[in-house]
Amino acid sequence: MKNIRRLKKYVIKNLLLLLVGIGVFFLFNGFLTETAHAATLPNPMERMGSTPQQVVGNIIKIVLGLVGTLSLVMFIYGGLQWMLSSGNPEKVKKGRDTLIWATLGLVIIFTSYMLVNFIITALTGGQV
Repeated sequence: MKNIRRLKKYVIKNLLLLLVGIGVFFLFNGFLTETAHAATLPNPMERMGSTPQQVVGNIIKIVLGLVGTLSLVMFIYGGLQWMLSSGNPEKVKKGRDTLIWATLGLVIIFTSYMLVNFIITALTGGQV
């Protein structure tokens, strides 16, 4: 019985030491790799564009992506409201109204994008 306890302690201690050693190895291996490549990291702002028109265009595209995601969430929410209404006319109307307003919001967003694109193209000769 005494030998089994010592064997368990020995195995547990060695497994913990092995896990710590592996963790330290990966920690320093990743650290040394990161510091070796730190001088070659690209500038993240270069992806946004080199001219102000490109930067504004990329920001507009990012905002449109976020608005598109939000509208998808609102469509799902409105559809769930409508489906889970159990025939209650108030809940059906609430779900339908959510879908209508989400559609109207998308129309407004895309119309404003077309107007901004037209104005920037007319003023600068470039496209957003």
